[in-house]
Amino acid sequence: MQVPFGVVVPGRPVRTDWQQISETKFAMNIECAREVNDLVLFLLPGSALPPDCGAVLYWQVQNGEGYEMLGAIANTRPSGVFRTGFAQHEQVLRSVDGIVTLGVSLEKLDTIINLDIAQAGVEDRGEVAKKIAINLFNFMQSFDEAFRPGLITVPSNVFERWMKRFEQKYKQDPNFFMGSTSTS
Repeated sequence: MQVPFGVVVPGRPVRTDWQQISETKFAMNIECAREVNDLVLFLLPGSALPPDCGAVLYWQVQNGEGYEMLGAIANTRPSGVFRTGFAQHEQVLRSVDGIVTLGVSLEKLDTIINLDIAQAGVEDRGEVAKKIAINLFNFMQSFDEAFRPGLITVPSNVFERWMKRFEQKYKQDPNFFMGSTSTS
């Protein structure tokens, strides 16, 4: 069977060099996984999956134990953008070489629907926006004065100061705001 799908890690070349593990399972390694925030799984042009199947994308730290799901694609949804969370994942952070193995498994559509992952992907962006808003609110709250509870008096350049602080932290860890709601 010719492998019908590819992967794009933003800023890197398209990858189609899957190792076929079995008739329905494929794998490839992604280096420097801590730098990978999102990836795209897609069906190659002119390719199709068996009519009753979808392709479920999994990952694990190279030579790790167990795979975790990222999402799925199917003929009716031939591509998907999936947030990895690798930069925050304990196993990836502890990994010496930072290599993640991606696995794709062809599975029945009924199974995929039951796993509730057919619509996974960038839909978590609302949660990202919420976390950023909480980060801003907590920063502004640090200006709260005890003698005026409930009223926050902030300097006129509060957004500039927050944005500068946010950008500095973002350069160190693009997902820093997802792990905590503190102002540190």
